[in-house]
Amino acid sequence: MIAAMRPPPSPPHPTHHPDVDLLSRHAAGTLADGPALVVATHLDFCPICRHQMRAWEALGGALLNSQRPVALADDALERTLARLDGAQLDDARLEGKRPPADVPALDPDPVLPPALRRQRLGPWRFVAPGIRGRAVRVDPTQGYKVMLFRVAAGMAIPMHGHRGQEYTCVVDGAFSDVFGRFGSGDMAAVDASVDHQPLAEPDGDCLCLIAVRGRLRIHSLLGRLVQPLVGL
Repeated sequence: MIAAMRPPPSPPHPTHHPDVDLLSRHAAGTLADGPALVVATHLDFCPICRHQMRAWEALGGALLNSQRPVALADDALERTLARLDGAQLDDARLEGKRPPADVPALDPDPVLPPALRRQRLGPWRFVAPGIRGRAVRVDPTQGYKVMLFRVAAGMAIPMHGHRGQEYTCVVDGAFSDVFGRFGSGDMAAVDASVDHQPLAEPDGDCLCLIAVRGRLRIHSLLGRLVQPLVGL
């Protein structure tokens, strides 16, 4: 008798999630591009948070439907169309000043979840021994820098603190720090009160998406030497 083929086990769900405030702000569209991309990457991995997002979006729709209608001004349509025309002209001027993209808009890397494959990514660059970085393009006026970091197995990011918020989502592999173990899809959000040194697990590289507001406070000499190369 031939034994029935068992389907491969499903990947474990993330165990570290964005808090309620981050999820509700993401649903409302009020997060800056950097943290919004980190949350969206986590959502690609996490059915639990996707379910909560649908609940927040349904609540927002219900609140909008409960509002009393307000009459528009007679020229509301004309003014809206004029603003759209102006925005399109501004976009066209900016497009002419932008350097050509060095990668396609859709990245083919199969490791990247959908939220990241839709982003414009820079080339991989050396950061430090065992660490490479890749810039993710977001609106610089919002104050966040976003990077993909690939940390070799068993290597650590230099001990550092923060002058602002740092949002991290593990894309592949795993790391550990003072807050525990973070595997694929796990997300962390820390502020200026936290110092930590993420350490990639010894059995494989760790690929992380990081959005940082403000420059890091690096505590090692090597970290301070390479900090200008990374721009964080």
